[in-house]
Amino acid sequence: MSNQSQRTEKATPQRVRKARGEGKYVTSKELVAASQFLVFTSLAVALAASWWPQSLSGFRRFLNLPFTVEFDQAAAVSIARGFLITAAVPILGVGMLVVLAGLATQFAVTGIGISGAKLQLDLARLNPAPRLRELPGQNLRSAIEAAVLLPLMAAILYAVVASNSHALLQLPALDLHRGTAEIGRILSTWLWRACFLLALWGLLDMYRQRRRYEKQLRMTKQEVREEWKQNEGNPEVRWRMRRLRRDLLRRKMLAEVRGAAAVIVNPTHFAVALKYDAGSMAAPKVIAKGKNYLALRIKSIAIEGKVPIVENKPLAQTLYKNCEVGHEIPVQFYRAVAEVLAYVYRIMGGAQRGE
Repeated sequence: MSNQSQRTEKATPQRVRKARGEGKYVTSKELVAASQFLVFTSLAVALAASWWPQSLSGFRRFLNLPFTVEFDQAAAVSIARGFLITAAVPILGVGMLVVLAGLATQFAVTGIGISGAKLQLDLARLNPAPRLRELPGQNLRSAIEAAVLLPLMAAILYAVVASNSHALLQLPALDLHRGTAEIGRILSTWLWRACFLLALWGLLDMYRQRRRYEKQLRMTKQEVREEWKQNEGNPEVRWRMRRLRRDLLRRKMLAEVRGAAAVIVNPTHFAVALKYDAGSMAAPKVIAKGKNYLALRIKSIAIEGKVPIVENKPLAQTLYKNCEVGHEIPVQFYRAVAEVLAYVYRIMGGAQRGE
């Protein structure tokens, strides 16, 4: 295993995909907890206005039951079931929303990271030694987080109480409804400020976890080269394949020279073979072109195949630079090429016409 100091290269996309396939993602428990606390606070503040009157009404009905209902075992069970259902439904609803908020945040942080690798049986996970070795570091980190968060929470609570001290001192003089409303207002202020603190703490933890994740996935220069070779193939093999493909295309191109209408040369540096069939082609087409040695090969094959060779230095050089093999010549060269072909047909007595 290479030294961590040698891992200086940023993880490649393939390395990141492999890590995600193994169930390794960037995640932050602090950010997930902050999102759940935010949802809980939002629901608690939103439902408090209706929850308190309903609670008082239910408590009054409970106190009046001995005077309105014949109390026996069946009645007691029915009353208890009714109160449990009434209390459990809102609690279960809030609990489900909090859980969904945690799942949504987890998916957002991990990029919908789902992997079956963590579900596979791995006996190494049953070994407690690695967990025990990590405990001191985890405990120290948790102690540091608690040492920072608890004083901050206390400071927020102190600021809220201090700013509402006058209202708190007037609570004994208020009736139950107004008193509970005032306490709810003060408590909601503290909860919202706590949400802001936890959200900020979660974002900082997310940044730290991402830096840690990227550091763990760093690669050595050798690993990057090996991955590149696996993806792109051996450079020598790829070079040889390109050369073979180029040679094959060149042989095919030279084989078509024998069917050319004319070869325009310059006279040894450039050679361009043209083919034209008035019945099936809209314009002459370049079937072969070459420079230096390849130009000589095209000229040699043209001589062997009795293909007319026309020396026109400017036209040969221009066609070589502006035309691709297998494509028709551009419109601006129609006139010059037409003059060459007309000259060829004239001296050949029309023998090349129609090829």
